[in-house]
Amino acid sequence: MSGYFNFQEIESRLSKKKNENGLSSHEHGKVKYAFPFTSHRTKVINEGVNEIIGELVRIMNNVSKPEFKYKGDYTYSDYTLINNVIEKVSFPDEEHHDILADFLEDYLFKNNKELKPLHLYLFNYIETTNKNKNEKEKFARFIFDLFFYQKTELTSLFSSKETDNLLTELIINGLPELETQPIKNQIRHTRYSNVLPFISDIFFKDFLFLSKQKEYFITHFFKIIHYYMFQYVLQFLKSAQKFGNEKDVDEMDPFHFTLDWETGVGGYREAVHDYQFIKTNAINLFVHFHAMSHLSHNHELHNPSDELKSYSKIIQELEKLNPEETQKEKEKLRNWIMTYSNLINTDVPPELKNELEFKELFKVLFNQLQIGMSNDVRKNFGEHIDRLGKGRFLKGRGKHGYLLSLKQDEFLMLSAVAVGDKKIPLKTFFKELKRRGILFDHYSKREAVKLLEQQNYIEKKSDSGDAQYVKPIL
Repeated sequence: MSGYFNFQEIESRLSKKKNENGLSSHEHGKVKYAFPFTSHRTKVINEGVNEIIGELVRIMNNVSKPEFKYKGDYTYSDYTLINNVIEKVSFPDEEHHDILADFLEDYLFKNNKELKPLHLYLFNYIETTNKNKNEKEKFARFIFDLFFYQKTELTSLFSSKETDNLLTELIINGLPELETQPIKNQIRHTRYSNVLPFISDIFFKDFLFLSKQKEYFITHFFKIIHYYMFQYVLQFLKSAQKFGNEKDVDEMDPFHFTLDWETGVGGYREAVHDYQFIKTNAINLFVHFHAMSHLSHNHELHNPSDELKSYSKIIQELEKLNPEETQKEKEKLRNWIMTYSNLINTDVPPELKNELEFKELFKVLFNQLQIGMSNDVRKNFGEHIDRLGKGRFLKGRGKHGYLLSLKQDEFLMLSAVAVGDKKIPLKTFFKELKRRGILFDHYSKREAVKLLEQQNYIEKKSDSGDAQYVKPIL
C-alpha cells in the first residue's frame, strides 16, 4: 500500500524482539539517530572534551588518526612529537637539545599526556584514548552532523597550517603528515538527523564571527559548540512536548537563565520553573525519539534519506494530503498503534475508537511507547541532559536543585555574538540573547547590565533603557 506512513520495516524489526513479557528492547528502525546518548551513565562530555574535539576536527578534515613515529638515533623526550621537532633544529652544542625538550614538554603538554593545542591545526593530533572511545566518537559525529556537515566555511578553519609564530611553525613542521581517510570510511551522509535546523543556522553565523578573533577562538570555539548542543537538546524536548502544537517552529522557544554570581535565587524566579519543566519531562526524551522514529517510517517519496522528523514537520507534510488520503493515513496510524499494543502485551487504547486528529494520535502512540519501555532506560537516557549541562550551563541552587545558569566567561561569549561588531541598543541586546534561547528576568537583567558596565561595554546617553547601548565585546 502506498501513501505516507509505511510501518512495515519497524514492525518487522520489533516483532523479532517480542517475548512473553512484551519486547526485549526497542529500536529506531531504519531512521537516523537523534542523539549520541546511551541508556547508561557517562561523564564523557565533561571528562573527554579534548578527545571529542580531536575526533571532530579529523572528521571535518576527512583525515585518519595520526601515527606518531620517531626514526632518530637519540631520544630527547618521552614525546615522539618533541623528538621530531628537535631533530629538525640545529644547535651549537648538545646541552641545548635538553633545554628545548624541557621547554616544549611544558609548553605543549604541561604535566598532561594530552597535547595542548596552541593552533587550530594541532587539534587534528589529539588522540582518542580507549576509555569510553565509542562514546567520544559518537559525540564527535553528532556535533559534526548537527553543525558542520557540508559547511566548508567552518571546517576549513581547522585545515590551515598558517601561522606567524616561529615556534608554532616549528612544532607544526614536526608533526606527521595527515592521511586522507580511505574511501570506505569517508562520510557521504549524516548519521544523526538535524530536527531543528534553525539552531544550526544561528550557530553557523556565531561560529564564523568568533573565528575572526583567532586567539579567543582557540579557547572558546568548543564552548560555543557545547552551548548550542545543549540548547539543541533542550529545544528538542520542549518542542516534542507540544506534539506538533506549535506556532513557530523556526525559532527558539527560550528558557530563563540565571547568572552564576547571583545570590539569593528564590523559588519565585522563572528560571526555577523553567528547569523544573526539563527535569520533569527529561524521562520522555527517549520515548519522543522512538515515537518520532516510528512516524518517520514513510514511503520513499516522503523520506528518501530516512531522516528523523519532528512532530511538527510530519504534521506539515500530512496537511498537504487531500481528505481521502488523510483518512487512509489516520487508519494506518491507528492500526500501527494497535499492532504495537499487541507487541507489548497491553490493551488497545479505548480512545482509538474516537475520531482523532493526527496530533492526538501521536500522543496515543507516545503513551503506548511509555508503557512498553523500561522506566530505568527512559530515566538514564533523560539524565544525559543534566550531564550535558553540568559544569558549564547548570548550577546547583540548594533546595531548587540545578538551574540553567551562565558563568561570566560564557555570558560574555554569548554577549559577544549577540552584539556582533557594532554597538546595539540594550533592548536589542536582550532580544538577540532571546533569539539564542536565553531569557533573563529583571533580577538577572540587572546583574547582566552591572557586569557589562563594570567591563566598560555599556555606552550611556541617558538613564533610560532606550538610550543605553552595548558595545562590541570582542
